[in-house]
Amino acid sequence: MSPTQVVNLLKVCLDCTYFLYDGSFYQQIHGAAMGSPVSPIVCNLYMEHLEQLAISTAPNPPLWWFWYVDDTHTKLKKAHAQEFIDHLNSLDPDIKFTSEKEQDRTLPFLDTLTTIQDDGSLRLSIYRKPTHTDQYLNFRSNHPLEHKLGVVKTLLHRADTIITDPHDRETEKQHIKQALKDCGYPKWAIDKATAPKPRQQNNRNPGTRERDKGRITLPYIKTVSEPLRRIFASHGISTCFKPTNTLRQLLVAPKDKTSREEKCGVVYHIPCQGTTRQGTCEEFYIGETERSLRTRFLEHKRPSSHSSEVSQHIHIESPGHTVSLDKVRILDTEQDYFVRGLKEAIYIRALQPSLNRDSGRYKLPGTFDQLLTSRIRNDTCQ
Repeated sequence: MSPTQVVNLLKVCLDCTYFLYDGSFYQQIHGAAMGSPVSPIVCNLYMEHLEQLAISTAPNPPLWWFWYVDDTHTKLKKAHAQEFIDHLNSLDPDIKFTSEKEQDRTLPFLDTLTTIQDDGSLRLSIYRKPTHTDQYLNFRSNHPLEHKLGVVKTLLHRADTIITDPHDRETEKQHIKQALKDCGYPKWAIDKATAPKPRQQNNRNPGTRERDKGRITLPYIKTVSEPLRRIFASHGISTCFKPTNTLRQLLVAPKDKTSREEKCGVVYHIPCQGTTRQGTCEEFYIGETERSLRTRFLEHKRPSSHSSEVSQHIHIESPGHTVSLDKVRILDTEQDYFVRGLKEAIYIRALQPSLNRDSGRYKLPGTFDQLLTSRIRNDTCQ
């Protein structure tokens, strides 16, 4: 694409930001949308422009200007401090800067504390807000071991790289170890995280290059994920784990909940509501759609939709039979096109829907027939 096309697409992404709140749709008319992948890029570009403009046009520019996201660490003469703040706030009416001056020769910046010593040099140490509780990832939580060891490594690495005074560094490490102990970390975990890694020997033949077979991400399930990692590793595939059932997933819901009929990217089950001489019709259909469930259901119910097995059944094969949106069940939700087709094939293979003409988009191998049939049927009955 040309730069003009990229700019036009970017304008579409930034200008067409709609969200649902309390049953009403709103358009964001100023700023970039939170959660949009393009927002951090655009904000960084604009703030970099604003930064260059501020420093180049300042009557008395600062001696240094360190910037991280929305925090800056700046050195300038006290006589010019307010003048520089007023200059920053005059550049954009929608962006306002506030200042925090040093107190007792100290100034916090992010998680560092800068202290001016008697000889004029700077001493850096770790800064914790008064509300800090030393609560880190609990060792007994349902996370893979490497995530917990990563907490230890990160805290100790920060102490080694930021703190300039050896005595402060040792005090910080003792504080970290006590905080981790309070979070359930045993001594062997801290020792394992800090132990030097053994040098890996290269057993490959000279002139050959081992082929990278890829990387997969699996949900972490204790006692199950670890053996799977070893199996994949034996085939040259590296594995990463992601936690499941987090508090964020259970408690945080900033947006209005989407109704069942309006959910998109679903695998669904449509049962027939008709009756036969033997009783209730037991015919049913399993499908998938990237659009809303309501839209796809109305297509199945439409008499002219001869390509739909459901429409064929209720209008041609069994006149008088009907289907109801209230009786449609969502078997699974998946936004990824390939994964959704795979899930559809699994449910079709396991439940054997009578109205489906084929096995779905994804042709599932017959190797897993017995496993899928017993597992999915039991879960569906429950």
